[in-house]
Amino acid sequence: MKNNRTTTASTNVEYVVTASYEWSAPSKITFTDTIAEVEANADTQKVKVTKNIIPNKKKLQITVSSTTTKEEGGVTKFAIKTDEDAYLIYAIKKGTTYDDEIAVGGEVMSVDSGKYAADTPLKFFLTKDTGTNVSEKAGSYSGVAVFTAQLVAAT
Repeated sequence: MKNNRTTTASTNVEYVVTASYEWSAPSKITFTDTIAEVEANADTQKVKVTKNIIPNKKKLQITVSSTTTKEEGGVTKFAIKTDEDAYLIYAIKKGTTYDDEIAVGGEVMSVDSGKYAADTPLKFFLTKDTGTNVSEKAGSYSGVAVFTAQLVAAT
């Protein structure tokens, strides 16, 4: 006698993907006149994400701040300074035409989950005060641009 009942069986199917990301920022910027030149080549003046395996509905956000800033017209600006507290202000602009200026603490780039790699070209511009009877003060100026990466909710 045959059994005409239908039976089923199930098998769990699983796969675990560990979240991780890799990125880089320019290692050194050296100003010559008013435009920054990098030590190596133009390709190093980018923020690059070379691996972006992150959870769905998240994005990798990279921002930039500075250890040295200067107020100008009520706005906090990126700055470099000497040991004698002489300051020079600089701007960081992004994009292929460098039209988009980044504020201190502002976003350099963000990469959504599902996009593996991306980069954003940067250019550092030294802003010289060209007012009447103003000159640069001699000295060795330095500061640190601090790039920070974090996962945030995608909007």
